[in-house]
Amino acid sequence: MGIMTNGVKQWIFQRFANASFVVFGICLIYVFMADNGLSYNSLTALFTSFGFKLYLLLTLLLASLNGVLAAWQIDGDYAKKFGIPTLMITMVAIIVSIFYLIYGFEIIF
Repeated sequence: MGIMTNGVKQWIFQRFANASFVVFGICLIYVFMADNGLSYNSLTALFTSFGFKLYLLLTLLLASLNGVLAAWQIDGDYAKKFGIPTLMITMVAIIVSIFYLIYGFEIIF
């Protein structure tokens, strides 16, 4: 994670990612609370629009990067205390995030 070695940059990235997650949740709540309520047609209309697919893909990417950043922080803080080889937690998080992105991309498109 040489790109974000500054704690302020990490904090800003996490807040930006969290704001994206909140907006995604608000969109889903809006669909659930709309006039028609929760129905197959309302969800299909939401998830088939290209703009929402792009936003969903961006949110998926931010979630993956946020997970890697969190693992990197945990690795730096706790790996030595528990005798875990350094960077093992981060490498596992990167591998899981890559599979998460690939599978999520497959579902979205």
